[in-house]
Amino acid sequence: MDILYKAFNQLSTEIIILDQDLRILTMNEAAASNGWLGFSADKQEAFELLINKSEIEASKFIPLQSLLRNDSFDLLGETFQMAREKASAITVREMLLINKEGMERTIDLTVSLSNEFDVFVLEVSNVDNLNRIINSTRTDASQKIAAGLARSLAHEVKNPLAGIKGAAQLIKMKSADSSIEKFIKIIEDETERLSGIVSKILTPAAKPNLANFNIHEVLERVIKLTQTSDESAQVSINKDYDPSIPEIYGDKNLFIQAILNIVQNASHASLDNSEPKIGVKSRIAFNQPINGKIQPTILEIIISDNGNGINPDSLDHIFFPMISTKEGGSGLGLSIAQDIIKIHKGNIRYERSNEITKFIISIPIMQSLSNQEVVNG
Repeated sequence: MDILYKAFNQLSTEIIILDQDLRILTMNEAAASNGWLGFSADKQEAFELLINKSEIEASKFIPLQSLLRNDSFDLLGETFQMAREKASAITVREMLLINKEGMERTIDLTVSLSNEFDVFVLEVSNVDNLNRIINSTRTDASQKIAAGLARSLAHEVKNPLAGIKGAAQLIKMKSADSSIEKFIKIIEDETERLSGIVSKILTPAAKPNLANFNIHEVLERVIKLTQTSDESAQVSINKDYDPSIPEIYGDKNLFIQAILNIVQNASHASLDNSEPKIGVKSRIAFNQPINGKIQPTILEIIISDNGNGINPDSLDHIFFPMISTKEGGSGLGLSIAQDIIKIHKGNIRYERSNEITKFIISIPIMQSLSNQEVVNG
């Protein structure tokens, strides 16, 4: 029995088993770890009862209808009804389902009725994974092109900026007209600011200082840094940490910088709301794509805010250097964060649902990573 259950959990396809009244009896680890249905079942007990053909107490199990939005449940219910009427497996491609919390999934699914065990077997293949692989590969290539272009432009801009600042200083020294000093000061300040941006773009990344560290220590440090500003003091911060997450192997200080950039953006964006709130969440995910490759075990850090979100026309460019969606922004915060996460083999993606904006950092959990692997990531 134990061998059967282990084999059941080794499947990469999500398997959910339901009774005739569409109550979830059990599921394998691939389905449970996804967390999309938002609950945990006593999977092993129900599995063993099914195999032994023992009677299962229905009150222990959760109706599928209570977990899905009504229109999604109706759509899925039609598929179960077809499987019942035809007594055969029914496959549906690219079905969009939405749970009670408004989270969306696009899946390929096969529903079959097992007469032997008097249950429905739901097999789920995550189309979202394939779409993420395609999107992340395309986005990665676009970002590399944009970063190269930005560095080329920055190199060309650097010398003229030095000339402008030098000319302004000469005018200030030789001019007897005090009324133009404030304008010269503007020129000096702005050229200094632009020079700082150019230097950040052109400065090569330092070699990472790799070691094991606790990701929650990093998150707590980021939150403390964020709360030091007067603006962020009015923002409510909700923390939701998974204490089972193991130590991460990487550069702790770089992680602090990357996550700080995103949390500060979220804090600023939440001020659009009369009750500004941000969330900082950690969790484990399994068999998810990162940069075009499925990773078995992943750390996800989810930074959310209740601001107005990002203009859809800007979504393809938010991680490009020198592209900013907020007034006065340098356009480097998200770009730098993405670069740091990528050298740790991870990525960052944007999602928005139910008027909540989320930036999700995904990092593969691994025992060790050489400096060469990180730098070439």
